[in-house]
Amino acid sequence: MFAQQQGQPTLSITAHGAQNLQDVETIGKQDPYVQFSVDINNPKSFQKTYVHKDAGKTATWNQSFSIPLAGEPELFVEIMDEETTADAVIAFAAIPINQVVHAPGGVFNGIFDVYTPSGKAQGEINLTLAAHNVPGQNTGVAQQGGQPVKGTSHISEVHQKRVKSLANREKAADAGTAAFGGLLAVGAGLLANKLVNDNKKEEEARKEAERAAAAERERFDAEKKQLEAQRLQFEQQQHQAQQQQHIPVQGQGHVQQPHYQGQDQHHQGGGHHDSDKHHKKDKKDKKSKHHGSGSDSDSSSDSGSDSDSDKKKKKGGKKWDAHGRWYSPGDKVKYDGDKYICLQGHNSQSDWAPTVAHSLWRRD
Repeated sequence: MFAQQQGQPTLSITAHGAQNLQDVETIGKQDPYVQFSVDINNPKSFQKTYVHKDAGKTATWNQSFSIPLAGEPELFVEIMDEETTADAVIAFAAIPINQVVHAPGGVFNGIFDVYTPSGKAQGEINLTLAAHNVPGQNTGVAQQGGQPVKGTSHISEVHQKRVKSLANREKAADAGTAAFGGLLAVGAGLLANKLVNDNKKEEEARKEAERAAAAERERFDAEKKQLEAQRLQFEQQQHQAQQQQHIPVQGQGHVQQPHYQGQDQHHQGGGHHDSDKHHKKDKKDKKSKHHGSGSDSDSSSDSGSDSDSDKKKKKGGKKWDAHGRWYSPGDKVKYDGDKYICLQGHNSQSDWAPTVAHSLWRRD
């Protein structure tokens, strides 16, 4: 199976598989691999097979290695479970090399017991070992294709210390992972609580902002209503004051009409000339009375004439003038196709039209 080579002594190893192994995986199936070395004090000297994923208690590798020999008496075998943190020890054993050297042809296909870190025998591993160029080895014909035979293995005290150290390291890693997981859980809980508290604070701040905005709107609306009421009150007072300025005093027979230059000429056409004539006539009447001339019939005639003129003026009526014209109670005007009679003396304004100023005008 293994060709005899000249030169440096070596040990060829073929790891076929293992069975009845201890299960060190708490969740799921374990992932075994094997590592070998003849120098227990040099961790870097170990060679590894590939990992048999989800193999559980029975693993198969069928992988070969070659290790140089320099008089080392034992081959140290470790079966490991691959982990995400520190790998766990499934089993281990120390196999004396002299049983290989003295086997026919220096080849030994054996079944070897393996042990848990606590020292309990559990499981077997099938290895084919071949010695090359080892002084004193059996030079007979190696057995070809035979069944594996029971080999010798044992626990080396030094090896067991190393294995226990590996096991403790794995437990510490698991504990750290668990603690880290716990911290993550606690941290997640704290983070969740913080998020909840932050959300509550944001919600409270939002509600407070809404309440403040609502209060501000109410205050604004109240001030707006108050200002509107004050404006209306001021306009009413102003309107009443203007009306009171133009109401005739009770018992006074004549209210002097203000004269606006050019106004009568614009609206009456020659009104100024008529005013001069009336003024001269009044002076003449006064003069006649002073000298005792004239008669009551003349006065009565003049009075009757004025009364007829006033009646004619009131009967006919003129268009309503919106530009500062004085209207006395009883004056009649035309506006918007209707006739209106004045109720109170006042100077006309554009916003006191007969159709809207009901306290000043009444439709005739």
